[in-house]
This record gives sequence, structure tokens and C-alpha cells, in this order.
Amino acid sequence: MTADDEVLCYNKGCGKGFNPQENAEDECVFHCGAPVFHDAYKSWSCCEKKTTDFTEFLNIKGCCKGKHNNVKPEEPAKEDKEITPPPEAPKPPERMERPSEEEPLIPLPSSVSASLRKLLDKLAVSDKIDEVVTKESICQRKGCGKAKVDVSDEEDYEGTCEHHPGCPIFHEGMKYWSCCNKKTTDFNDFLKQKGCTKGTHLWGDSSQKKAVQCRYDWHQTGDTVNFTAYAKKVKPELCTVNCNAVKLQMEIHFGDDQVFTFDKVLAGIIGPEKSKITYSATKVEVKMRKAEFFAWPSTFVL
Repeated sequence: MTADDEVLCYNKGCGKGFNPQENAEDECVFHCGAPVFHDAYKSWSCCEKKTTDFTEFLNIKGCCKGKHNNVKPEEPAKEDKEITPPPEAPKPPERMERPSEEEPLIPLPSSVSASLRKLLDKLAVSDKIDEVVTKESICQRKGCGKAKVDVSDEEDYEGTCEHHPGCPIFHEGMKYWSCCNKKTTDFNDFLKQKGCTKGTHLWGDSSQKKAVQCRYDWHQTGDTVNFTAYAKKVKPELCTVNCNAVKLQMEIHFGDDQVFTFDKVLAGIIGPEKSKITYSATKVEVKMRKAEFFAWPSTFVL
């Protein structure tokens, strides 16, 4: 028999070449069991011989006898594993289209802290004692503008001052007050609009007002931008704080006829209807609700 006539035996533990025509019943010595690997030991399930060395395991003599087998065992079919694509990274939310700076400004709802109310009550008493109203004094309430010379002491009482507590709005050619919403295209008609609220006159000399700069800062959270201007003895009835989605406009009256103005375009977009202002004894806080939850740059104005 030549080497070309031999075929390979596929019985476990044999692996010898043989001549199919000379394949006797006890020619092949093999393992009829399966290989076992457990706790570093290697063995065959059909015999009790164990070893920790893999080479020795391969050389363990078979424990069964039979014919050589030239049929290659079928390999177990490989399961087709579904390839799961990696999850897509979440897309960032789309940014809003930036509104126009020319949108109408609306006044923010305000509240006065208990500390400022207490201070204003004390100042009101002292002002009545020290108040000196001259004939040149003008009522400082918006929409009134009467001169003291035209109002006698008998006529100067609660309910004689007709004024606008809101702010003037100029938008798309229309002019009106935010408090009464009577619109007109003529500026003179706008100035002549009668006040929608009655109260007492607030006499003062507009020439004595001093424009000053106040210290201010800001910080942001996930959904708000908070602006704080530091000013003592704020006069809420004279202050105006208006804004639209991208602009903040303030005129803060405080102290001894001091006025701080702030008129800036915001770096982000806010929701004016969800924003508010708080007047305190030493500061004015504007809490603006972000319209989109993005971090604003290091400076909150453009």
C-alpha cells in the first residue's frame, strides 16, 4: 500500500491514515466520547484519564476499538447573528429663527419686595415733611405732564392725576400705550391721549435728574437668564422695564433723582410673557425665561 492509497481517519483520538480496502473491525483505537475541559483538567468523557497539559491530553490513547472512519464530521452550522447597527447619536434640537429687534416692547410684570416697601413707607413720611414743591415742578407721571403752576393746592388730591402706568409702544407705524392699547398713526394724537389711570400727582423737576451708571451683572441657569442692576432706594412707580424676544430696555429711577438706563440687544432669545422683574431695597432683578435651552455666550448682550 502506498501513501497515495491511504485516507485519513476522522475518529476522535486516531487521526491515522489507512487503506479502506484493509479496514479491519478492530483496526482503529479511538475515543468514542467527547473532550471535557473543566477546572484546568482535560479529559475524555469515555475514560477517566485526566491531565492539565494539553499535549498529554492529545496523546491519551483511545479506549475504544472499531473500524477507521474516513467520513469527515459535519461542522455545526454557524448561527447567523443579526448585526445590530449602533444607536444613532441624538440630533441637537434645531435653533429658532431669531425674531426682529423691531418687535414691539412689552412691559414686564413686576413685584416689590417687603424690604423695599418698608423703605418706601419711611421715605414717603420724610418726603412729606421735607418736600418743597415749586411752581416750576412738573408731574413726572407718564401721560400727565401738568405743571404745578396750573394745579392749585385744592385741586391736588388723589384721583386728579390722569396718567399711563404702562409704556409707549411704536410698532409698524402705530403708536400706543401698553396699558390702554388705543392705537394711532399720528404722533401728536398719541401725545394727547388721555391717561387711563387716576392717582396723585408726582411733582418733580425733570432738569434735576442725573443720569448715572449702576453696577450690574448676570448669570444663567438651564432655562433662565438673570440680570441684576444694583441701585438703592428704587422708585418702582417711575421705573420702566420693557422687552421683546431679543431686546431689553430699562429706565431705573432711584436715590436722589438718579436715573440708570439700559438698552441692549440680547445674545439669545427669551419669552417676555414668562419673564418678570423684582424691585428690592438695593437692587433690581430681571428674570428672563429662555425661549430655547441653549447656553448663552459669556456676555449676554450683543
